Amino acid sequence: MTTTEQRGMTNRTRVFLLALAAALPATGCRQKMSDQPYHRPYEASDMFSDGRASRPLETGVVHRAQFLESDPLVSGLTREEWARVYARQANPKLDLTTPTPIENREAAVTLPRYDQRVAANPKVYVEEFPFAITSNDLDRGQERYTIYCSACHGALGNGQGKIWERGYLVPTSFHTEIVGTHEKAVSNPSATPLGYSRGYSLWDIKIPLREAPVGYYFEVITKGYGGMPSYSAQIPPADRWRIIAYVRALQYSQHAAAGTLPPKLATEVNAAPVNATNKAGGHP
Repeated sequence: MTTTEQRGMTNRTRVFLLALAAALPATGCRQKMSDQPYHRPYEASDMFSDGRASRPLETGVVHRAQFLESDPLVSGLTREEWARVYARQANPKLDLTTPTPIENREAAVTLPRYDQRVAANPKVYVEEFPFAITSNDLDRGQERYTIYCSACHGALGNGQGKIWERGYLVPTSFHTEIVGTHEKAVSNPSATPLGYSRGYSLWDIKIPLREAPVGYYFEVITKGYGGMPSYSAQIPPADRWRIIAYVRALQYSQHAAAGTLPPKLATEVNAAPVNATNKAGGHP
């Protein structure tokens, strides 16, 4: 090996050792950065006055692709009702976890505590669909209703689905009269008349479901009620509205006035045979 080759090897060795020496501190730094202190979700912490490590989101904060909570599309509530919600949240003297007594309707929020058929009463739920319903929407609503709702509420919306036949709780009928030739008379343990809202009845409001605002249906599907679970995880908001539109179609099929039907359809209905569940005059 020549002197020149020895000198070159010595230089390469020196460079390697210098690079290794420089890398050692960086390795130590990476180890410390990779093992940073953190809190798991819902873990306690003494850093904040409320003792929680997870910080609550500010009102109105949403992640990308999510709607504002006050949008009727995802809540079924009117913007006026959301104003009452925010006002109540801002009052530190109110306990939001305690159910509001029926006699104190003004302090409650997001509950069917007012009969919206009375014009002077506050509007809690929206009464119109948040988007135009097309025939395609109705088809989608029928499909989703068949999948998620008919097992309990029945294909006709009379509350006599297959789950009920096997001894489950009596679901609510969407009609105030018997609509099927094989429909059975059922004793209702809640004493609520057939086709009347059980949620409204808790606030001493007697209202048939066909007159309940569509926003109320949306809230029940979203949050559940009684023996009915929440379907917010299974059914996207837009499909919930489509299901409600189909329920309205079921109700109209049993309670539509002849004068409101298109002429061709009115002719077909009046020409159909008359029986106990198919009455002339546009009331099939």
